[in-house]
Amino acid sequence: MKKLLIIVLFIIPVMASAQRFNGGALVGICASQVDGDTYAGFDKVGLLGGVFVNTKFTKAWGAQMEIKYNGKGARKKTSESDPETYSLTLHYIDLPLMVNFTIQDKFIIDAGFVPGYLFAKNGEENGIKFSDEEIRAFKKVDLCWLLGLNYKITDNFIANIRYSYSLFSIRDYENVNANYGIIAQIFGYTNGDYNNFLTMGIYYQFD
Repeated sequence: MKKLLIIVLFIIPVMASAQRFNGGALVGICASQVDGDTYAGFDKVGLLGGVFVNTKFTKAWGAQMEIKYNGKGARKKTSESDPETYSLTLHYIDLPLMVNFTIQDKFIIDAGFVPGYLFAKNGEENGIKFSDEEIRAFKKVDLCWLLGLNYKITDNFIANIRYSYSLFSIRDYENVNANYGIIAQIFGYTNGDYNNFLTMGIYYQFD
């Protein structure tokens, strides 16, 4: 929570120093997985939606802040040869904070952090719900980094794709058959669970 507060307190004065703000709304989807479980693939699809405000410091450089709901989690693909089921749903309120850089008026690169608050969670395996102990183990606060690319369709509509990954574990859980992707291996993560997700959205900026 302290890290989240520090980031917010840093970004807000920077944005407040700018002279003009623009705002809007966003909708999209989130394709996610949890590194540290025994499954791989962005097979859990959730919805996202919220509002944003941004500002420009120069023609190229700017900053943006969002508040949005984001449905994350993990899901196991089933087949005739492997009918076992697994589903984890994590409901977050995310507060992405980022700087952006515009290239030739059409493309915008995002980079920043995603503090998130986990307000609800549920899961089941082979039709059996997770125990209260398993559910309570997920931490209330998550902090991810993000990288994104935007394309300005018109002056009002922007298409966006981002990749994000947890900086710290969302659950301190050791699994002997844990699956960790390339990003986890780069950072040396060998235990615990981490949000690993892609978001794709459409942003509408008010005039």
